[in-house]
Amino acid sequence: MKKLISVLLCAAIIIGTLGTMAIAYEKEDVSPYPVVLVPGFSGAWLMNGDDPETAENAWAGADFSGLLPSVLDRILEIGTGLAVMNFDNAQMIGRIVAEEIEKNWPLMQCNPDGTSKYNVKPYYTDAADTNTKILEERDLGFCEYEREYNDVLCGIIGEENVYNFGVDWRMGSEYCATKLNEYIKSVKEYSGSEKVNVFAVSQGGQIASTYLALYGESMDVNNIVLSSPAIGGSALASDLLSRKVSIDEQTLMMLIEHGMYMEEDIEWLLRANELGFLDDIFNAMVPNVADSIGYWQSIWDFVPMQFYEDLKKEYLNKPENAPMVESSDRFHYEILPTIKEKFRLLQSQGMNINIITGSGDRMVSGLDVNSDGIIPTYSATGATCAPFGKRFSDGYNQVEEWDGKYKVSPDMTIDASTCYLPDNTWFSDHSYHAWSWFSDCTKDLALKLMITDEIKDVYSDPKYPQFLWADNLSKTISFNLVSSENGIMNGDVDSIKVRNVLEESDVKITAVYCNELKLKFDVGSGVKLAPGEEAVIPFEGDIPQTSKQCIHISVYYKADTITPFNYSTRGFTVMNGEAAEPLERSVDIPDPGILGNLRIPFASLLLKKLGLYELVSMALTVLYCRIINIF
Repeated sequence: MKKLISVLLCAAIIIGTLGTMAIAYEKEDVSPYPVVLVPGFSGAWLMNGDDPETAENAWAGADFSGLLPSVLDRILEIGTGLAVMNFDNAQMIGRIVAEEIEKNWPLMQCNPDGTSKYNVKPYYTDAADTNTKILEERDLGFCEYEREYNDVLCGIIGEENVYNFGVDWRMGSEYCATKLNEYIKSVKEYSGSEKVNVFAVSQGGQIASTYLALYGESMDVNNIVLSSPAIGGSALASDLLSRKVSIDEQTLMMLIEHGMYMEEDIEWLLRANELGFLDDIFNAMVPNVADSIGYWQSIWDFVPMQFYEDLKKEYLNKPENAPMVESSDRFHYEILPTIKEKFRLLQSQGMNINIITGSGDRMVSGLDVNSDGIIPTYSATGATCAPFGKRFSDGYNQVEEWDGKYKVSPDMTIDASTCYLPDNTWFSDHSYHAWSWFSDCTKDLALKLMITDEIKDVYSDPKYPQFLWADNLSKTISFNLVSSENGIMNGDVDSIKVRNVLEESDVKITAVYCNELKLKFDVGSGVKLAPGEEAVIPFEGDIPQTSKQCIHISVYYKADTITPFNYSTRGFTVMNGEAAEPLERSVDIPDPGILGNLRIPFASLLLKKLGLYELVSMALTVLYCRIINIF
């Protein structure tokens, strides 16, 4: 079972286990090394005591199944219901939720120096106790991590070759990395293998990166895949420690839809609604929760550099905090700055280091930056990103030359030339945090990178270009230019390919619209797609003889879901001549429909206030496309 970082959000989003994927690998193509799974924040179960048979459970994987009934009972006791959601009620509910959450981790507090108040530790830490075969035989499935990948890996390389690294994830990255080093040595000794392969997720990615920086030159690792790694942290941590959270409800809903394979576009219903009461609830919760976990070393290692010093001065200013400050300072100022150099050194020595991350979404809370909803894209990869809602201007020149390769995303929001590993980093638009499993493109890619040597870099296989597009069910459709190069429009491109990614519902394409170019797409009276079906839609119009110009194409559709019609927008780069000189570093991304191009600010503002902007814009765009197709 895969869980979103419940502590940082102060809520649990639990994703049900899905059926495993049947993948055929030839035995000779599979790496001979065992796989070590390094889970994300809160992934490992923890106990209070020394004997797993008798110890008290301290952390059961963020199981909040009984939280809602407890909260509702207490609200009814107080005599205030949910019918009137004003600020006072929001504060009251937030306090109650925080107090009930605290009951779920009474043993999880740490001392001001970062050490645990209680004898809390992972259940099992040795290779002999933690390979999946042993765990299955002993009915200890709760110690199996990244369950979806775990199941598939067992079917390919055998249960005895999959290992589950558990650590006290409250501790700092340096501590956890040291434990990972000990664990990998243990796996090598127990299995008799010369090396291991590693799959690390979220905080596990930060731990694994720290491991590479400190111990990587032992060359105990063959392939390592970092999925949405929290290398440089997340502003969610600084929000939590500063006791102020602002939730982006639409992004939160999109995360839920994506992780639960929902065919319903519920998030669309949130675009026009003000749900500020959620911020009130979270902000009432945060002081209680922050007091409980404010001395978790891992939280401080998550704090981005730009907030670290101010927060440290405010909340870690007592003499008893000195050991914790020393550790976090070492991570921020000595370890983190060496990551790029260490990665490249190890890669030059033969280690295969690869990063897969989601991108293209606003943070659920924190910085208004390009992210996977939880981790900023630059934090996970070292990439240079335009501010969220903006793109690099036409003619943009990437920051670093990289063997003559163009490393800018088709929508011109990400410059991969500054990545820790520019040729070994994949970005999946709208894939969300640590959920590579939930899109076929990233799921297949992650497995290949883990257990084969087929893919050397982002140019090895055209099925896995550097800039991917999530094909999760929640997206309804997936589309791209029919082009020899992913996301690039040259003078020969004259069509797009659209696929219905739903499993149950038909989709009807009603219109296709390009913001920046006068292109006429031939959809006739509509293009109907059965589940899994795809169609090529031709277009006519002049493609400018220029290069490094960004355009946006929106596909409008109807589906048999709770949201009957919607649209999907992608950015593409025109590469068809001389590049223009960039006039400024970044520009606004235009509204996807024709209403944005009409430039009627008063009408647009009024429609947004009424919550009708999206609806009117979609209707006008579809009507416009129908009219130009007639003529």
